[in-house]
Amino acid sequence: MLGVVAFSMSMVGPFLVRSGILTSVHAFAVDPERGSFILALLAIYIGGALTLFAVRAGTVTEGERFSLTSREAALVFNNVMLTSILGIVLIGTLYPLLTEAFGEKVSVGPPYFNPVSAIFAVPMLIVLAIGPLLRWRRDRFGRIARMLIVPAVLTIGTAVGLALASGIALLPLLGMALAAGLAVASLLPLRGRDLRRMPLPVWGMVLAHFGVAVALFGMGSESAFSTEKLVAARAGEVVEVGPWSVRLAGVDPVAGPNWTALEATMEARYRGAAPHVIHPQSRSFWAPPQQTSESALLTRWNGQLYAVLGDEAEDGRWQLRLWWKPFVPLIWLGGVLIGLGGLLALLGRVASDLRRVIARDKIAWRRERQGR
Repeated sequence: MLGVVAFSMSMVGPFLVRSGILTSVHAFAVDPERGSFILALLAIYIGGALTLFAVRAGTVTEGERFSLTSREAALVFNNVMLTSILGIVLIGTLYPLLTEAFGEKVSVGPPYFNPVSAIFAVPMLIVLAIGPLLRWRRDRFGRIARMLIVPAVLTIGTAVGLALASGIALLPLLGMALAAGLAVASLLPLRGRDLRRMPLPVWGMVLAHFGVAVALFGMGSESAFSTEKLVAARAGEVVEVGPWSVRLAGVDPVAGPNWTALEATMEARYRGAAPHVIHPQSRSFWAPPQQTSESALLTRWNGQLYAVLGDEAEDGRWQLRLWWKPFVPLIWLGGVLIGLGGLLALLGRVASDLRRVIARDKIAWRRERQGR
């Protein structure tokens, strides 16, 4: 059922955006006819999957029972938390459409999504740190309590240190503190084991959970330490944003296949180092007529610099918007680690199945030779 719901939501998103029901930066191909086609696919795929599930529901048997302190319980708990976050996002997306149908327009944004999602995300992350240490079926929390002391102390220490060092908001602080504890807790399943004989699925689990911690730290630092600068600058002027010095060298007209644009040439220096040249654009399309801003992106290991070119003022100055987002690449690195962890777990399962098949074939061959 979780798979059916996940696939259904992946289809609902394109339908809402491509049909024009919701305005989105991804709605580059808004087409009501295409939306109707996706709606028909939704009815076939989701309706068919739910019908098949209902028909076969009687064949689903109850699995083995497990205690609340077991790895199965941790998996079920986190599935419930993820499903709850899915419901929160779905409600926040559809609620403005419902109120607009009754003649009232509302906007739902980060003030709703961030704190309400955190109610479910924080317990999920705590259980994510504890779950891999539990045994299957039945366990005692007292058995792993001592192992959790270091992650707990690190989480509390990181939270206190960040709170004293900088006045960041509560949610980014919780995110980075939990990331520190989760990073250490994700390595605890390797404690006391022979790493050379460790099964691939265990390595995959450790790597994926460590990737969650890395991505979480990137999200928290982006929210806590991002710097934005909106200025009106003339050619030759330098703008400071975070550790970067950005000089506007000039603005020139350029043309593409179906657009024209004003392209800025900027020289960005990180703490006085060699300059990097970036070219944000303000584009005008004529088929269909629309204007877009093509931001320039400069990535380092410790963050990303964004630059957007705005309109020209009457006195010859250009509107520039610059962002410095520290440790944003960690979000992508965490995603790569999660994907790699899943791949290792899959390869480990396939290798285990192959070994089982080979062993069974060898036994059958030996029995055949012995005349059994």
